[in-house]
Amino acid sequence: MPFDVAFCLPSDERLAFVIALGRLDGHAFDFAAMRWKERK
Repeated sequence: MPFDVAFCLPSDERLAFVIALGRLDGHAFDFAAMRWKERK
């Protein structure tokens, strides 16, 4: 996604994209703490 499009998104949509793409890359997100979980 181009930066100009990404920065025009509302912050909640931008966060959703970041979490979705991070999870596709194999990372785990802790929604209760709103942070990435440590890899083991």
